[in-house]
Amino acid sequence: MTQPQFISAQDRWEQVARQLSGSAELAIDTEANSMYAYRGRICLIQIASAESVYLLDPLAVADLSPLGSILADPSISKIMHGSDYDLRSFHREYGFAVNGLFDTETSARFLGMVSPNLAAVLQHFLDVDIPKSRRLQRSNWALRPLSGEAIAYAAADVQHLIPLAHKQRMLLQEAGRLAWVEEEFVRLEATGQAAAELPAPDFLRVKGSDRLNPQQLAVLKELFDLREAEAERIDQPPYRVMGNDVLLHLVENPLTPLDRVPGLSPHLARRLGGKMRAGIQQAIRGPGIQRPPRPRRVPPSREVQARQQKLKQWRSDKGADLALDPALLWPAASLDRLAHNPDTWESEVAGAPEIRAWQREQFAGELGTVLMQGG
Repeated sequence: MTQPQFISAQDRWEQVARQLSGSAELAIDTEANSMYAYRGRICLIQIASAESVYLLDPLAVADLSPLGSILADPSISKIMHGSDYDLRSFHREYGFAVNGLFDTETSARFLGMVSPNLAAVLQHFLDVDIPKSRRLQRSNWALRPLSGEAIAYAAADVQHLIPLAHKQRMLLQEAGRLAWVEEEFVRLEATGQAAAELPAPDFLRVKGSDRLNPQQLAVLKELFDLREAEAERIDQPPYRVMGNDVLLHLVENPLTPLDRVPGLSPHLARRLGGKMRAGIQQAIRGPGIQRPPRPRRVPPSREVQARQQKLKQWRSDKGADLALDPALLWPAASLDRLAHNPDTWESEVAGAPEIRAWQREQFAGELGTVLMQGG
């Protein structure tokens, strides 16, 4: 395969896109800057055909619509590894849907791998080693120019995916599991196409907030909202503006002078000190915030616990027999519902959205027998 081609001009991209649109299969991956921006975005799109690797720069190429057409075309197999984040990102940022997906991470799971990161999968199935670097994985992909090392790293993520998919497809066919993963691919596509905006930040998700009283929660909310506004203004992740440990220190020690707060940068203290102190005082004088009550969890009866154990044991034993992660064989939420309400078996199997068609076909009868057995 030739050296990767970096594409940063619109006319060059349109020329390449016309060539790629006639491909039977393409490998796709992305790199983002989520650790360096308030809302991360795709900063590089890697595309490999059977002959070439292209690195498309979406920060320089304004019109990516030809890529949207390629991704949506079900006649072109899109080979991706761990596609969930990429699918969601394509939809959220560009409105692109992916059809014709083949996910090599999912395939590896259905071929018995428990920890199918790309390097391990390529080594296992193709005896290929690729350069992996935690530093590059966590680097800011929005920076230009990209180093030669970064280009080689990005290209390696796609250049072996097509032969990998060929090998996996053959093994899945031999194992009688190809239809299983194809259903998983369709589900992944639908998840990506239905991807919504990221959830709104919530101060109640700050680790440690559960120990705070109503007044302290009010202080936390004031500081949390101030941090979010500043992070959005300077386009940085909130934790780079002010860590959660700093928030909690201020909440629990609201009278501490800002220049003595561990971890609070002097620049931020100077810039936002007035707003921080005002927010703290306003929260202290206010009515406080009551945390929403948590639903009371009723412990299951001994009978339900016995059914839970029996169903989980069936799934675990079946996973061992098939050399597969038991979680793949039947959804845990469905097993739990059946343990609580075994009389709903028929409606559960027929209508639960988590249950796949291949799971019903392969395991419903056996699971029903286990469920109805006494003891």
